[in-house]
Amino acid sequence: MPSPINESLLDTALTRLEQAHAWSPRVISRLETLIRTADDAALFRVNPVQYAAEKGLSESEAIDLFLHSAKLGLLDMEWHMVCACCGQVFQNLRGVGDLHSHFVCNICRMDNTVTLDDFIQVAFTLAPAIRPLTYHTPANLAPDDFLFRYRLALGLDRYPQRISNESYFRAATKALTYLEPGAELEVIWEATPGLIYVGDLFKRVVATFYAYPSTPGAAPDVPQAFEIRFDTEAAISTTPSMPAHIEEIPTPVGPKEFQFTHFAAVPSGPLTLRLINQSAERVLLWGLNLPADVGDTWVAFQPFLSGKRLLTTQTFRNLFRTETVASDEGLGVRDITFLFTDLKGSTALYDQLGDLQAYHLVRQHFDALTQVITQQAGAVVKTIGDAVMATFVSPSAAVRAALEMLKKIDEFNHGRAEPLILKIGLHRGHSILVSLNDRLDYFGQTVNIASRVQGLAEAHEIYLSQDVYASPEVADCLAGCVITPGQVTVKGVSEALQVYKVMLRAER
Repeated sequence: MPSPINESLLDTALTRLEQAHAWSPRVISRLETLIRTADDAALFRVNPVQYAAEKGLSESEAIDLFLHSAKLGLLDMEWHMVCACCGQVFQNLRGVGDLHSHFVCNICRMDNTVTLDDFIQVAFTLAPAIRPLTYHTPANLAPDDFLFRYRLALGLDRYPQRISNESYFRAATKALTYLEPGAELEVIWEATPGLIYVGDLFKRVVATFYAYPSTPGAAPDVPQAFEIRFDTEAAISTTPSMPAHIEEIPTPVGPKEFQFTHFAAVPSGPLTLRLINQSAERVLLWGLNLPADVGDTWVAFQPFLSGKRLLTTQTFRNLFRTETVASDEGLGVRDITFLFTDLKGSTALYDQLGDLQAYHLVRQHFDALTQVITQQAGAVVKTIGDAVMATFVSPSAAVRAALEMLKKIDEFNHGRAEPLILKIGLHRGHSILVSLNDRLDYFGQTVNIASRVQGLAEAHEIYLSQDVYASPEVADCLAGCVITPGQVTVKGVSEALQVYKVMLRAER
């Protein structure tokens, strides 16, 4: 049975949610039904992209729904830093400001460098003030739920096996149980070639064994029995001693470094482990034996809301405008598209109309461009004088936005004696998310080039870099346009850039 609901808080939040946006029919009622009737698992770490597919919503509307719900206290927004090797939720954070780009997984021990494109997963959980869930108190979960629903990220698949990450680890699990304070457990496992991990899922301390193929009939030359003690100081100790060890292991995405804190190589065959909980708290013991081809496998997300996509969502920018990243550490974005606009002759416009009227006209133009950017699932990063800087997840969305901007400005200028003249430039590549002037911004050469490409444009022109032009689906977006290729040299870039001037074909 679902736990009791705080009816007053729920009704207030839903009323305010309904008023916050022009929603499609039944959007709010479907969310209310979910909150009232779904089991705890269905309300824990909800994936907005999956929710959209299940409920027949657009992904953009589903993301907006969850963002508004989080702002109103109906849901908790969670940023998950996920290990690219084992799929553990290394940290569950409340905001982008808590993220960092580097960590060593405290289960599998792989050194991770993450970007906002992947392995930073954003999900939403029903707020405990609305309805308590069992997952709000993870220490009380059954071992199976704690590992496979709470500790490991949801919605991960394993390749090339083409199975879920959960199935992969279930097959490798040899022990998953609570060990009470003072308790001891002795097990004898038939170790097969591969990596063996034995540790406490609560404190996330682990001993690692490399089981190598044994020679039939040969006497083992290393110990095959170990005592592992879980200590109060969030640590483990072993007999015989298991020293720290760093190993570089090849993977399908390149060599990765593993920083084992307690490591021993043992022959395959019987492995005796005496496990002792010397701490004052219970241990959640997890033992697993991964196969010898562990280095050949990798994880991939099912469709999910990434940090990059959330940061290129205008609703997030509007509702969570105070979010910033740590001043001493930017966050990498591997592939993002930047769009810059500017107005030609804006200085003359101010001279002709006067400051107040010209400013009002420029503000109207900002509103029109923002509407287009939002419709194409982009976000305005900032305005600079009369210019706009925006980001998009995909180049095709940015190109569609640029073309629509030219059409929108043509409509905007209809009947005006002093028309606005728009110039646009686009480039894509890697960048760094930083905080500048207490707001989220981007830094790096990709941003510089995007600004320079925009500077090439004249009246009613769009300039695309080669990286944008060559992207899938962009050619379809440009059907019917006049395209002129060329090579240019821009300040701050040593090599000539291949660019493409795009103009709307004049209607006859």
